[in-house]
Amino acid sequence: MATRTAAPYALVARICGNLVVVDSVGITFGHRLWWVDAFIGDSARGNPAVVVLLERPMQDDELQQIAFELGVSETAFVRRVGDGWSLRWFTPTVEVDLCGHATLATLHVLLSELGVPGGEFYFQTQSGVLSGRRLQEGLLGVDLPRSYLEPLDASMLNGALGDVEEVFQAGARGVLCVVKDYDTLCGLNIDPMSLFLVPASIVIVACEGGPDVDVSLRVFAPRLGLSEDPVTGSAMCALAPWWAQRTGSPTLSAHQASARGGVMYSRLFERNVEVAGLARTFFGGDLRA
Repeated sequence: MATRTAAPYALVARICGNLVVVDSVGITFGHRLWWVDAFIGDSARGNPAVVVLLERPMQDDELQQIAFELGVSETAFVRRVGDGWSLRWFTPTVEVDLCGHATLATLHVLLSELGVPGGEFYFQTQSGVLSGRRLQEGLLGVDLPRSYLEPLDASMLNGALGDVEEVFQAGARGVLCVVKDYDTLCGLNIDPMSLFLVPASIVIVACEGGPDVDVSLRVFAPRLGLSEDPVTGSAMCALAPWWAQRTGSPTLSAHQASARGGVMYSRLFERNVEVAGLARTFFGGDLRA
């Protein structure tokens, strides 16, 4: 999208007393941004993501510095490319190759803030082409690549999570740990340094049941600079296959038991998981960078 200027304004050249009226004024608008809470619910505030609409390409170090300054768990940078959109995600410290809540937030911005006509949206990302759409009852859905689970020995956790019932490798960089019940999940007191020693970028801890949902979870990612993530859409890439294997159901409702709380829904397909939820804009503005 082209940079906009305000050159047509103030084209008079004269001196009025001590006031000098110049013959032109150039104003360059910055990149636009929106703070969006994704996967909200009745008593859940969801996970904040800042969505930045890039007017021009930027260097990686510039994007990382912006994400550091904004300080939310994920900043999404979206730019129009042909008939689709380029999408990248940064934590305050590193770029990541997949982020569910920031993708949902981006879809919300395109539909609700920019008024892009509805239908199917396609995002070019480091995890391939992801798609998204508007669903019924205000829900938005994004397709994320499903994870394939491989059982692991619980000893690889080095006791960082206490007693766990099952442990699975979830994709290349994730671990899914299953605990006894909701009280156990909520009572976890995690030492980030101990969890940092677990060989995984994302540690998902889940249990069956919770407040009006099938599954509850918490997610820890100290290696990505996040001691605990408020709501993690990409966790459903592992939870949906686990739930289907456990119950035979391709659909799943989940509550993330973080301080902010979040509500997610999913449908499992052969190669992907459709992750759905609600989102709202908290504020918007211009980025002066």
